[in-house]
Amino acid sequence: MGLLDAYQQIKFIYQSYVRAQPHIAPNLLDVHKRHPQYCRRLLEKLGLSLSTPPSVLVTGSKGKGSTSVFLARMMQTAGFRTGLFTGPHLVDFCERIRVNGEKIPEPELIRLIEFVRPYVEGLTGAMPADHYMGPVGTVLAVALLWYREQGTDFHVLECGRGALADDVNVMANRWSVLTPIMFEHPGYLGPTLLDIAANKMAVVKSGQELCISYRQDPEVARLLKSMCRAVQVPLKLGGEDFSVQVVKTGPEGSAFAYQSSRRKSVFKVPLAGRFQAFNAGVAVALAEEVVPGIDDDVLQAGLDSSRWPGRCELVAGTPPIILDGAINAQSAEYLRELLAEREEPLYIVLGVPADKDWQGVIRTLAPAAEAVWLTAASNAHLVFPPAEDVLVAGKKYNSHSQAIPEAAEAIEEAVAAAGTGGTVVVAGTLSLLRDAKIYIQSRLGRECDE
Repeated sequence: MGLLDAYQQIKFIYQSYVRAQPHIAPNLLDVHKRHPQYCRRLLEKLGLSLSTPPSVLVTGSKGKGSTSVFLARMMQTAGFRTGLFTGPHLVDFCERIRVNGEKIPEPELIRLIEFVRPYVEGLTGAMPADHYMGPVGTVLAVALLWYREQGTDFHVLECGRGALADDVNVMANRWSVLTPIMFEHPGYLGPTLLDIAANKMAVVKSGQELCISYRQDPEVARLLKSMCRAVQVPLKLGGEDFSVQVVKTGPEGSAFAYQSSRRKSVFKVPLAGRFQAFNAGVAVALAEEVVPGIDDDVLQAGLDSSRWPGRCELVAGTPPIILDGAINAQSAEYLRELLAEREEPLYIVLGVPADKDWQGVIRTLAPAAEAVWLTAASNAHLVFPPAEDVLVAGKKYNSHSQAIPEAAEAIEEAVAAAGTGGTVVVAGTLSLLRDAKIYIQSRLGRECDE
């Protein structure tokens, strides 16, 4: 199938949303404008089970993707044929759907989109003008069809920005995982941190075997404990029921000591950044419950095979380029700690959407740079703050800041400025990293992780 045909099929996934968008009242929370019941109906019409094979849903504000990858790889090395569903993608749409680490082939993706198309059209044709089939719901249907064809027996499914109105949350997941919950998307999830946390905690449902959570803000932790008690779901909370202590970190990854009632071990994780050790620890905490008695060697083999592009990802070459999806001050601080280990000057390109903590990212990273380029991704669905606003913020923390609207141009200037003695850092939304990877591969001729 040609590239244009593939583009048209993938474009169909967003068609219902695009059609409804002009009719949706402004400033609505997700719970008032998203309708996951349509995803449930689609899955039912396709004969797809919501409960089998068993699944774990992963939500949170940061680290969802890498935690999902760690867990999926551990389950694979434990002998399970594992389906992994993540989003958004960096470069290739097929990245969203994997079985035992392998992306769905593009012809198979297109075939399954064509298969679900009449079912989606049948449902959308009867919807009110301001309702739509969520794009993620359509992709989830495609993923579950592919997993069924591939004979998977365990699924790791990453939620979107929330959970309460998320299409993925129609699944009857047996386990739930919460990564750190931060203040984000207040216009979509709720005005306070606890509103946002409660939205994401909707992955915890009566009848589940277990909820695993990263160490949380004290208020968030209290709310989570209360919600788990209310639905009678056991909770293992980082810092209380299991612990992760980083013992070594560097550009090639980290080593961490893990302790729980089941084991006291040291593991290595191949992804750079201290935070990846904590994400891996959360994955270990669930894996040892799902597979009682799982050996350390199996867990380590899963970690060893884990790759998650765009998270402190180093692209070798001259100059070296680091790609990271920092979208708030906390995640930017993790990146800053990693960058502090490098002695060469840094040339930083930043692009964070308006509904993220763009000011916090600039405040955290700009002072570490020789120069800063403030830009935007090419994704038409994202809204970025006005160039004049980001430039004011940039110059407040680094006088060598400039606003360049086109990401490729900003990266090109940073690469030229870094020359042979500096390092380029591209940080922000995953859509910016997608633009960066396309530039790196097409203009610089370098290979990036998939």
